[in-house]
Amino acid sequence: GKMAYKPSLIVVSNRLPFVLKENEEGKIERAGSAGGLVTAVAPIVIESGGLWVGWPGSLYKPGMVIPESDPTDNSPSSGLKSDKVVPVFLEKKLFENYYNGCCNGTFWPLFHSMPDRAIFSADDWKSYLNANQLFAELTFEAIRKLEKSRVHNKTGKPLVWLHDYHLMPAASTIRNAAIRSNLEIKIGFFLHVPFPPWDIFRVFPWGDHVLQGMLGSDMIGFHTYDYCINFVDCCQRGLGCRVDRKALLVEHGGRSVRVRPLPIGLPYDKFAQLAKEAEPILSDKKVILGVDRLDYTKGLPQRLKTFELLLTRYPEHLEKVVLLQVAVPSRTDLKRYQDLKEEMDQLVGRINGRFATATWSPIRYIYGTLPQAQLASFYRDSAVAFITPLRDGMNLVAKEFVACQVKDPPGVLIISPFAGAAETMHEALICNPYELTEAAEVLHRALTMPEDERTLRMNYLRRREKARDVHFWMNNVQTV
Repeated sequence: GKMAYKPSLIVVSNRLPFVLKENEEGKIERAGSAGGLVTAVAPIVIESGGLWVGWPGSLYKPGMVIPESDPTDNSPSSGLKSDKVVPVFLEKKLFENYYNGCCNGTFWPLFHSMPDRAIFSADDWKSYLNANQLFAELTFEAIRKLEKSRVHNKTGKPLVWLHDYHLMPAASTIRNAAIRSNLEIKIGFFLHVPFPPWDIFRVFPWGDHVLQGMLGSDMIGFHTYDYCINFVDCCQRGLGCRVDRKALLVEHGGRSVRVRPLPIGLPYDKFAQLAKEAEPILSDKKVILGVDRLDYTKGLPQRLKTFELLLTRYPEHLEKVVLLQVAVPSRTDLKRYQDLKEEMDQLVGRINGRFATATWSPIRYIYGTLPQAQLASFYRDSAVAFITPLRDGMNLVAKEFVACQVKDPPGVLIISPFAGAAETMHEALICNPYELTEAAEVLHRALTMPEDERTLRMNYLRRREKARDVHFWMNNVQTV
């Protein structure tokens, strides 16, 4: 078909679109991911005869044969043949320092503008560079093989697409290897988290190396215009690059690197369909919904305290509303995350203890992972989605809520201005999670908003998210 002439897409991400699991018989098999990114990208890797480079999980040992997908597997990556998968083996200690140490201990808090939570360790940084070197070498070798097999097929340069803060230095390593062996490729990099302002970025002791690594790309994408400007600014002030702020260009090593805001969307129709089919939640109460990974960037303690304040200041909501908070376990081996879990458990207990009656408890707290169909019914039947991160690259939960609002009249979306999604979701109510009194007012306003205003706002939000879904995003990435 016409797709065959597309240049091959080589995706490089920390994790493959599946992890290796052991089944009951002790056989190794794939467990596919159904995340938005995989849904959008896997089909294009498959159609273009491309590759996916990544870590297959801790079960993987060097030389192990990656199994084909199970016939019953209907996750988006099921069509990805094993010979198109490039597994990256990272020795246990190396992975620990690279992933828990540098990625999640340093870059995660720093890029979310929380430098006081970041740990700076030269050892972790060394491991991070070593891991990136491995990713880069395997990627380069795989492209060389791929190009040899496609000699007669003039399809344009292969596009190498690197993802996220795990792989910032890899672009320049891959570029240099390609130049040395006269291999023509294009390199794109996409950051899924915020990019911080210079004052925060400069706290990182090896920042120049990070910027130079990213500038090995031809194109660098961020979720929002703000993050683009932060990056351009850091290149100018940290590296002394010539930059063009209007055109979002950075000059580096005689090349012009394009920087672009490319806000990711979600598989909208998939969510809308799930919501149409979902079982109803049986509750006669108005539901205020929160769905988040249990992470300190999400503002969860502030959210519970805001809800407590709402019940204190507006007692008419007592026994009428319930806060349903789904907290998905995350990075449970890091102390920061264990502390947060404890704080949440205590807050939920205290607030429920303070307000509960014989027949009503104000907070329903679910610590665990829910199937998507179950989430879809929560999204559909909630009166309010209360999404108040202290910092968030995008926040797809806001978009999932909107996609699932298939009922009449719809609910209300409240979003923090510190989520990337707020840059385009203009009809949501904006709520600053740092100001609890004001936040409680916004929550009250959402609960008492007239139906016609709710409908008007949600119609605009739905129309935009349907149009700018993940496939629209993928198209934009490819045309840049």
